[in-house]
Amino acid sequence: MAERLVEILVPREQADRIGRALEGNEQTWSWSQSAEDQTVFKLLVEAQDVEELLDPIQPIVAATPGCRVLVLPVEARFPKRAEPEAAAGAAVDKPKPKKRISREEIYEDVRGFAKLDSIYITMVVLSTIVAAGGLAKDSAALLIGAMVIAPLLGPNMALTLATTLGDSELGSRALKTTATGFVVAVTVTLLSGLFWRIDPTAAEVISRTRVDFGDVVIALVTGVAGALSVTTAAVSTLVGVMVAAALLPPLVVACALLATGEYALAGNAFLLLASNVICVNLAGVATFYLQGVRPRTWWEGDRAERATRNALFVWAILFLTVVALVLFAQLAG
Repeated sequence: MAERLVEILVPREQADRIGRALEGNEQTWSWSQSAEDQTVFKLLVEAQDVEELLDPIQPIVAATPGCRVLVLPVEARFPKRAEPEAAAGAAVDKPKPKKRISREEIYEDVRGFAKLDSIYITMVVLSTIVAAGGLAKDSAALLIGAMVIAPLLGPNMALTLATTLGDSELGSRALKTTATGFVVAVTVTLLSGLFWRIDPTAAEVISRTRVDFGDVVIALVTGVAGALSVTTAAVSTLVGVMVAAALLPPLVVACALLATGEYALAGNAFLLLASNVICVNLAGVATFYLQGVRPRTWWEGDRAERATRNALFVWAILFLTVVALVLFAQLAG
């Protein structure tokens, strides 16, 4: 995994406390520099070791005015580092660190997904227009473009992380952003009916009104991939996840068919949408949990543990409901 440069800026009188808290941590390179009233610690560490490095110093940082911590990605370094060799007689019972970045980096990456602003609303409007046009023209290329633009998946990833960390503030923001996005998409879809008529027999429409167990499996797998992309700092792969478990096209199809009186087909499109939302959230929460994403303090950890168990239970019930509906639809068809 990549390396990170951790910079700790602390008032000089607190430098000894920070130095003692940093003792015993694995690092490939470190140094400190003191000015008249401030000391700067710089440490080069593996990305997967950043969380273990930061946890002991966070109480000091929180209680010390003027103390700052920066975690910077390292694009390259020279000379190249040598792969460490296992020392003879080294302890074999030491737990291996999770292959992920620190919770602080994950949180900073994900919290932007839950931001409700004019840019988010504009992107939802634009992607909905493109999706409606793609369905009207039966164009797969336009629909893929709409999936890539669509920001609806981001708030769902923020919701899964908020659940795993027991962060009610982030969770409420993610829910608000998700709900607003869906309302905007529905409104734009209904307005687009003034310009485009969607043919219920078009191939791109029909493909989103037929739900089978393959769609459920794909949604689960992409939920795992989305959470892994966040925990390993490969956020760019979320674009592929957006295409694989798209939320916007089935929503547009369902609303358009509902407006034209095709209630049965609209219900199937809503089922596909529900399947994608439920599977992405269920798989995302489970993946964050298995990746060891936890709050730092024990009391936050207890709250997060309860929130995760409750969320997994609710999403599992909803998942079983979707599976039952898919089975019923297949038997009825």
